[in-house]
Amino acid sequence: MKMFILKKGRYILLLMLVQSFEFIQTKQCNIPEDNEDIDWDNFSEAWYEVLHTFDPVMDKDVFGAKLHNFTKTSTGMNLIVTELHKNFPSQTYAVHHTRKKAGIYRAAKNDEPAIKASQSLTPEGGRSEDAAKIDDALFSGDFLILSDEENYMINAFCSYADEWVVWVAFPSMNPTIQQLTLMWNKLMEKQINVQLYLSESVKHPENFMGFNR
Repeated sequence: MKMFILKKGRYILLLMLVQSFEFIQTKQCNIPEDNEDIDWDNFSEAWYEVLHTFDPVMDKDVFGAKLHNFTKTSTGMNLIVTELHKNFPSQTYAVHHTRKKAGIYRAAKNDEPAIKASQSLTPEGGRSEDAAKIDDALFSGDFLILSDEENYMINAFCSYADEWVVWVAFPSMNPTIQQLTLMWNKLMEKQINVQLYLSESVKHPENFMGFNR
């Protein structure tokens, strides 16, 4: 019970911090060209998706995601993704990213079936066409990864509606004030002005025991 109260308190603090950041909604989605390169050899073993835009994938279909086993390759980067779903077993799949230029990547088309199967799965067991369209947009163009290799990792791309889709991971499910501030500063620097929401796995950690191990 003590652990639950502690985690609940951290969630409330995190929620207050997220809501405290003012934002102006970006009217047009353009991936910036001038970005920092990332050395994937410096990444810790696991990162956790904590914040996201209110998009059809993350608003209800995916309740949390763990990114792990990062591997630097000659063409880009590979990793393993484990996604949580409320009424179904977790889904794990491999992801392969091809580096186009510093910070800009292209998702491998061979990964599309597995990603769509997981990210379009609804809590009721159906398939979300809106979520599938988000994945279509992801695989149809380039996407942006911003990270200082230690505190935050931002994944951002443009939907077909020309709106930002942003998923943010941290090396812990309970990011610090410093980590949140560094992440927001980077978004503002790149003129990616969006409102972010907490993942269900952060709001209700009691439902996902063992996920952050």
